[in-house]
Amino acid sequence: MLKGSSVKTSLLMVISVMVGVLLSSLGVIPAHYLYVRPREPMSHDDLVGEFIPALPLNTHNHTFLSEEALQETQKVRVLCWVMTRPETHHSKAVHVKATWGARCDKLIFMSSMNDTQLGTIDLGVGEGRNVLWGKTKAAFTYVYNNYLSQYDWFFKADDDTYTIMENMRYMLSPYDPNFPIYFGSRFRKFTKQGYMSGGGGYVLSREALKQFVEVSLPDKKLCKPDNTGAEDAEMGKCLDNIGVLAGDSRDNMGRGRFFPFTPSTHLFGGVPDWYLDYVYYMPDTGLNCCSDSAVTFHYVDTQLMYVMEYLLYHLRPHGLHPNHPVPVPLPPDLNSIPPQVLKMSGVTATMGAAQRGLNTYKP
Repeated sequence: MLKGSSVKTSLLMVISVMVGVLLSSLGVIPAHYLYVRPREPMSHDDLVGEFIPALPLNTHNHTFLSEEALQETQKVRVLCWVMTRPETHHSKAVHVKATWGARCDKLIFMSSMNDTQLGTIDLGVGEGRNVLWGKTKAAFTYVYNNYLSQYDWFFKADDDTYTIMENMRYMLSPYDPNFPIYFGSRFRKFTKQGYMSGGGGYVLSREALKQFVEVSLPDKKLCKPDNTGAEDAEMGKCLDNIGVLAGDSRDNMGRGRFFPFTPSTHLFGGVPDWYLDYVYYMPDTGLNCCSDSAVTFHYVDTQLMYVMEYLLYHLRPHGLHPNHPVPVPLPPDLNSIPPQVLKMSGVTATMGAAQRGLNTYKP
């Protein structure tokens, strides 16, 4: 028998659908905008008990991938570290481990408390937004000390970020990890080349990580020495001060790959006003909002994380196969591409100069 709250929720859902159908039939809203409001997020235990098998959930294999994609997966080694905290170890972080995190070459959770079940690292830094910069410095220092030579790229994400690792490797494959460069959802504040949004995740080359830890962190003129400050902005300042290039992560059609909000937010133009003031490249809505080889989305709750996991890795339209071009097409902003990559691709510096200043968004 349904409890009072369940009855109320069910009635509201039915009423919302009936109103939506009526409005759709009158032409007020398109039929494809209809939706049913999801239930409140459930705990990990509730999810496992109701419809998710015991972890690890990931049953994805690479049998459907092209030979080129398999080769990219093998040659582009990515370490992922995820920012989390004790309160969300088993409400958020565990779902990262059960979904996209399983496709990292190495997955580490950074926290302020060790958790053997999840595999977290106690960084020895407190919790709270005011010390996220301290946690970020400690986390990158940890992976530098323990894994620098073992991986090519070092990716930072939040525990409510969803990442398509195959697309990250695809995007990174033309770049040499021994060149100091990093990628993410690019904002245009604080430095000439901007910085990468923390929530959308950002990925550093091996050389970028090396210079960050060895050159910028020891010098308080290059990096903020205390733990306070906006993690992503401070990271951008440090990397800019030592000449690490802010790469263009967009595809050759100018569509973004790293996103600080959910897919629906970008699809339907629901971004807040501040985003338009910060975003480096002109944003778009509809199906052109996002690259076909998108890499990250942020503010992905537990239910959406599993919805994306199903749609991306389990649902397969019969006879339809992904067909990414090989090699990877370069993004439009050629000025944020290392010269050796341009030379390898047969693109001249003149072509890059002709595009200077044309791709930044200035409202």
